[in-house]
Amino acid sequence: MSPEARIKALRETEPGNWVAFSHDESKVVARGKTYDEAVAAAEEAGEPEPVITLVPTDWVARVF
Repeated sequence: MSPEARIKALRETEPGNWVAFSHDESKVVARGKTYDEAVAAAEEAGEPEPVITLVPTDWVARVF
């Protein structure tokens, strides 16, 4: 998945929710309001090792 496609997938998801990508991060396999919901939905979709990402509530640049 290209960086642009990843950002598009994140922006299409409600802020504060979770997105589950396939283990190779090539596609979105599930979404959920909680981490546990996203993991369960990904497993139900046949992805045993999803990459889970929280959608930010704002898109402000941060430096850690």
